[in-house]
Amino acid sequence: MKFSSLLLATFATAAYAQNKAKCISDVSGAAGDITNAGLTINSAIEDCKDFGKKCADDIDSIVDSLDSAANHVSDAVVDCGGGEETPCTVDVLKVVDDVSDATAAITNAVLHCGDGEKEDCAKDILLATKALSQAGLDIFKATDDCGSELSKW
Repeated sequence: MKFSSLLLATFATAAYAQNKAKCISDVSGAAGDITNAGLTINSAIEDCKDFGKKCADDIDSIVDSLDSAANHVSDAVVDCGGGEETPCTVDVLKVVDDVSDATAAITNAVLHCGDGEKEDCAKDILLATKALSQAGLDIFKATDDCGSELSKW
């Protein structure tokens, strides 16, 4: 009986440490993906002036980065204790909204840039930039709040 209790305690401790590490990894992964998307948006602003292959490649890269960020954020909701409403999970869910807004703007940019609608294309890229900037701020807040909560673990 003592051995099974010790084994269970060991697994529980390992799971606890693993979730904490996963939570931190998820939040930093999302931050890296959003940073990559933001850097590529900067390139797209220049590359999409003539709506060529570079523009399409930039937009594809942005969509890939946002998709990866959404996966990291989704994982963070679970790994950071998503069953409870804490400042950490509220912040992470705000990042989900920000990434969703950026993805919608990039989707519109794909349509507008592809059709040669320069004004709408530029507007969409600006909206995506704004959403990613907000995501960066929300990730910063999540890192602070989640770090505070993780230190209690």
